[in-house]
Amino acid sequence: MILADFGADVIAVERPGPPAAFDPAVNLARGKRSAVVDLRNPRGAEVIAQLADCCDVLLESNRPGTMERRGLGPDVLCARNPRLVYTRLTGWGQTGPYSARAGHDINYTAVSGSLGVIGESAPVPPLALVGDLAGGSLTAAFGIMLALFERTRTGRGQVIDAAIADGSALLNIPQLGEFNAGLWGGRGSHLLSGAAPFYTVYACADGRYFAVGALEPKFYVQFLAAIGLDDVSPGDQMDSARWPALRARIAELFAAKPRSHWTAVFADTDGCGSPVLELDELADDPHLRDRGTVFTRDDGTLTAAPAPRLSRTPGRTRPGNPARGADTRIVLRESGFDDKQIDELAESGAVAILDRI
Repeated sequence: MILADFGADVIAVERPGPPAAFDPAVNLARGKRSAVVDLRNPRGAEVIAQLADCCDVLLESNRPGTMERRGLGPDVLCARNPRLVYTRLTGWGQTGPYSARAGHDINYTAVSGSLGVIGESAPVPPLALVGDLAGGSLTAAFGIMLALFERTRTGRGQVIDAAIADGSALLNIPQLGEFNAGLWGGRGSHLLSGAAPFYTVYACADGRYFAVGALEPKFYVQFLAAIGLDDVSPGDQMDSARWPALRARIAELFAAKPRSHWTAVFADTDGCGSPVLELDELADDPHLRDRGTVFTRDDGTLTAAPAPRLSRTPGRTRPGNPARGADTRIVLRESGFDDKQIDELAESGAVAILDRI
């Protein structure tokens, strides 16, 4: 999606069959075209191979060996198209004793160490943000850009082994650094884990939440002033033995007023306090609204703007495909198939054409 936001022509090759009642991938499909190809059909591999002949990048996320069994491994496709960047996004990677195992985000982050450092007592799964998205998709997209840049000098593509477990472990480097230095005290004891009274989330009187992050002494002083704790010494900020009692005391203060009160209190101070917004509040936040960070589309759904923001060539949101297979015919035409061949492929079940579904 990020590459599509910034102008890439991205073709989502989808399997045939009715869509799921709710498919999370639909929300990441903006700017992409859709072609339906059945890889299990004897002619499906032929279609994929010819598409890859005309593409800069192929991204697949099958278990290791799946593409090779269908004659679509990198040895075959990169020989046909030496400029092809063949990207393999999987949970465990192409090698290793876990490579053939099934798994999901929580499994990859668990083994990589990134899940084990999050939370105060028990590990807290961070949705799919750390594994699937940051550790997997973002590192894969970055790898694609690196390979394309390298190709400008050599003219050759290469294979990218993008494992979610690898990317999640990479994101854990700060904690590994603390461990190496003998400073890691375990989950729940880290300065950013939520244990510190000046870097955590507090419940408010209306059941909503308020986040504080007054790490630096100059901000901590303003944080204490904002909540009216003038009898707390700023010099004791890093004395972790005092944290539980102080956190309980601060929690009582926040629980006595609604979130809107605290939002107003911290609006004009550098005490580093922010309301924890729910999804249905995002479009109404003045900062997000002013920058267009989160906005409501014409169909009434919420989405987020492309990031980062480039000065000369900014990204833009484009509509996704109207239906699965909406672009199958034109994509195949662009890859060298004529209409007779496309109709034959559709008759055989190798592809699905929207006007024939």
